[in-house]
Amino acid sequence: MARGIRKYSMHVYNYFFYIAYASYLPFLSYWFAENGLSAQQIGFIFSIGPLVGFLMQPVWGMLIDYYGIAKQVLIVSMGITPWVMLLYSFAGQYYAAYVGISIVLAVFASATLPVVDAVTVRHAKKNTLSYGSIRVVGSVSFGLSVTLFGLLYDKYGLWVMFPAYVAAMMLMCALSFLLDTEYTQKRDDEEKPAGRGGLFREMLPLLKERRFLLFLIPVFIAAIGPQLNNAFFSVYISHLGGEASGKLGILYTISSIAEIPVFLFSGVIIRRLGYVRTLSLVSLAGALRWYILSLEPAFGILMMNQVLSGITYALFLATGINYAYDTSPAHTKTTAHSLFIIVYTNIAGITASNIGGYVIEAGGYRLLFGGAAVLSVIGAAGFALLGRSQAERLRNFTT
Repeated sequence: MARGIRKYSMHVYNYFFYIAYASYLPFLSYWFAENGLSAQQIGFIFSIGPLVGFLMQPVWGMLIDYYGIAKQVLIVSMGITPWVMLLYSFAGQYYAAYVGISIVLAVFASATLPVVDAVTVRHAKKNTLSYGSIRVVGSVSFGLSVTLFGLLYDKYGLWVMFPAYVAAMMLMCALSFLLDTEYTQKRDDEEKPAGRGGLFREMLPLLKERRFLLFLIPVFIAAIGPQLNNAFFSVYISHLGGEASGKLGILYTISSIAEIPVFLFSGVIIRRLGYVRTLSLVSLAGALRWYILSLEPAFGILMMNQVLSGITYALFLATGINYAYDTSPAHTKTTAHSLFIIVYTNIAGITASNIGGYVIEAGGYRLLFGGAAVLSVIGAAGFALLGRSQAERLRNFTT
C-alpha cells in the first residue's frame, strides 16, 4: 500500500501545484489593469519574468545538480514567492514598486516550474510512469479550479487572489517537505553540469546547423501569438466588458480540459503527421485562433475558440520539444531541448510583452491579434520551408 502511495505521490503534488497556478496566473494582468497600469507597463512587467528566468534558471539548475538540493530549492521558492507577490497589493500607483517587486518575484519564481518538472520526470522514470500521465493531472486540476477562483473573485473582489495564492503555495511548501529524497537529491552516477559557459558552447554548433536554425526561426515567429496571449488575454477579456474574473475562469477551464487528450495522444498525432506537418498545421490553427480574437466576438464564440487554444498550445509544445530532442546529436539533446524552451518562452516572451503594449495603444486588440495571426501564417510557411529543405536533403543523399 505504501509503495502504491509513493508511486503516485507526484500525481498529488502536481494536482495541488497547478491549483496554486490557477489561483493567480489567469488573473494577474487583469489586476494590473484594474489598478491603473497601462498596456505598455503591463507588457514590460510581463517581460521581466522571461528575462530574469533566462538568467536565473541555469543558476538554480547548477545549484541543484551540484548539491542535490531540489527539495530545499522548492521549499525556499514556494515559501517566498507568494509573500513577494502579496506586495503588489501595497504598490498603489508607484510603477517603480511594481517593477522592483516583479524582479524579486521572478528570481524565486524562476526556480519553481523547472524544478517541479525535473523532479516529476525523475519520479516517472523510477516508477515506470510517463511524464505526460502525471502532467495531465495538473491540467485537470487547473481546469477544475480556475473557474471556481474566477467566481470567487467576482463575488469578493480580485484582491482575494493574493491570499488565495498564499494559502495554495503554503500548502505546496508543506507538501515539498514530504517529497521523496530519492527524486530530489543528486545521485553519485550523475555528471556535474557544464554551467552557463558550457551551455553556450554546446548551443553554438546547433545554431550553426542550417536545419536547426530553420526550425528555431519559425518557432520564434509562431510563439509571439501565445506569448502575447499570456501577457494580455485577461486584459483583453476585461476590455470586452462584464465581470471579467468569472469569464476568465470559464475560458481557462475550457482550454485546460482541451489540452488533456492532446497531451495523452500527441505521440500518435506526431507519428501520423510527422513533426514538420504537425507544426505547420498547428501554426495555421493558431492563426485562426488569433484572427477570431481580433474580431472581438461574443463570449460564446470565445468559449469555442478556447478549445482551439488548448489544442494548439499542447500540440505545438509537445511537437517542438520532441523535434528538438530527436533531430539533435546525442551529446546535445538536452541543450537542444533547452534552446527550444528559451526561444519559445524567454525570447518570444520578452519580445511579445514589450511590443504588445505599444501595439495595443497604437491600434487596439484588433491590431494586436490580427498581427499575431499574420505571424502565425509566416511561422507555418517557415515550417513548410523546413520540410522542403529536409526533403531536398533526403533526395540529394539518395542520389
